Amino acid sequence: MSKMVYSILLIIGFILVLAAGILFKRSLNFLENGERTTGIVTELISVYDDDGVTYKPVFKFKTSKNQEITYTHSVSSSPPEWRVGETVGLIYDPDKPEDAKILTYFGMFVWPVIILSFAAPLLVIAGGYFLTQPLLR
Repeated sequence: MSKMVYSILLIIGFILVLAAGILFKRSLNFLENGERTTGIVTELISVYDDDGVTYKPVFKFKTSKNQEITYTHSVSSSPPEWRVGETVGLIYDPDKPEDAKILTYFGMFVWPVIILSFAAPLLVIAGGYFLTQPLLR
């Protein structure tokens, strides 16, 4: 590969790290400014596709203003990850309580972790190329 290809990989890696940092900061701000509550699973929605049936939990919770909110989780699984009646910690934006998130590490930081998993190999490969070039001359 040419120096140009490694340069492009390095730039893409740095852009991905920057994007992951921005998303990480947003998640931290959400944790600092969001309101925490406990939700209860009220039902499991069946999602049918070519692979079979998966189940998506529906949570109900009350906001600090005593408003009852129904939140349907975006991820479905088989077997179901949740059972009706089970409780879970949630966090929500007081201005948009319908956009709640499950209060877990994965629920809060999934996108920064995924993006960093793409950035790291790019930075290692391209960075390794540029760091070893002076040694190979």
